[in-house]
Amino acid sequence: MVLAGLFGAVVLVQFRAEQTDIIDEGLNDRFLAVQRTLAAVPRRDEVADVTATLPRGEGFAQVLGDDGSVLAASPRALADRKVLSTAEISAGQRGTATLVRTVGPNHERARLLVGPARIGGRAVVLAVGTRLVESERAFQRLVIALLVGLPLFAGLVSLGGWFLAGAALSPVRSMIEEAEDLSVREPGRRLTVPASGGTEIAELAERLNEMLARIEAAVAHERGFLDDASHELRTPLAILRGEVELARMGVVDGSDQALALDSVMEEVLRLQQLTDDLLVLARTRTSEAATRPEVDLGDVAIAAVASLRRAGRGQSIDIAASGNAIVRGDAAALERAVTNILDNACRYAETRVEIHVGEGMGEGAWLEVHDDGPGFPPELDGARAFERFARADAPSAWSGTGLGLAIVSGIVAASGGKVEAKNAPQGGAVVRILLPQRA
Repeated sequence: MVLAGLFGAVVLVQFRAEQTDIIDEGLNDRFLAVQRTLAAVPRRDEVADVTATLPRGEGFAQVLGDDGSVLAASPRALADRKVLSTAEISAGQRGTATLVRTVGPNHERARLLVGPARIGGRAVVLAVGTRLVESERAFQRLVIALLVGLPLFAGLVSLGGWFLAGAALSPVRSMIEEAEDLSVREPGRRLTVPASGGTEIAELAERLNEMLARIEAAVAHERGFLDDASHELRTPLAILRGEVELARMGVVDGSDQALALDSVMEEVLRLQQLTDDLLVLARTRTSEAATRPEVDLGDVAIAAVASLRRAGRGQSIDIAASGNAIVRGDAAALERAVTNILDNACRYAETRVEIHVGEGMGEGAWLEVHDDGPGFPPELDGARAFERFARADAPSAWSGTGLGLAIVSGIVAASGGKVEAKNAPQGGAVVRILLPQRA
């Protein structure tokens, strides 16, 4: 639109300049013709005879004496009304000049060429002019045409450019939409190289596919490392735990050896838990997608409660689960996530933990765990509760690894959902899992 405005301004300036040049050229020719006619008059008393030679129609002329008297004029309506002031008459005796003036009984704007002339040896001032009515009308019509046409033209050009740009970038939009669906859980999938869009777009797709291949190779290498680490770490820890348990069976309770072995066993168990948590957390980011069956979150919650009870945790806490919601996902992974939330809730709850499951209201399916404990401390407010190795300063948190909720976040993200943590207005902590319900 700015360029259209600049173009219109240039056109108007150029049109006005060409109009002025054409008018001045006509005035100059007319001035010379009248000047020659006046010079051919032999005597000054015959000046009235030149009236017939003066231009008519849009043009007009006036012959003025040095005293300002009108010697001849055409049309005759100007015979009693001089078009120049005394100063302009004096200037006209010395040379030609161009003026814009309102003349005539209708007070019309006109352009005048004023200069010296002679009649029978007498010096006079000649003024020839033309009315600007038609030229100004033409200029106004051009202004109106530009005011109407340029915005319309600019709009059409913009619309055409938008369509052309959209057509040119359509392959890029397709690549973007396809890239949003790509996942490390779909090995071997690549972007479609567009047949249209030019060689640059095709080359971009090929380079992106090469990058995806490198990422996939790195993920496969990481997954292999995790499998090796699982074998190399878990087996020695299991053997160490067995040896400690065997040694503990041969010592008397309460002895120094028994206390030392109990301490070693506690650290071995913490090391086993930490190892398992780290491996689970890493695998939630690199695991491949399998066919996801339908899972009832209500059943997952009940299974998580049973798993927690079998592990001997939360025995003094009353845990209640209610509700159902069908999602598609990995039942074992979701059970692990809910178990971690329950374990964390039972650690801080005073007497009760509630699990509510539901679906609908535009949120998909949701599972909410609410305890009656002190709630999340300020250092674990919001998203910080799901950071790795994030733990509260309270002594009850020292026994944890700081990975429980981080694992929950990884599992839920791998399932296409999200998890939230906050403190309830009535007290206690609330952890809420939101999962999409795939058809």
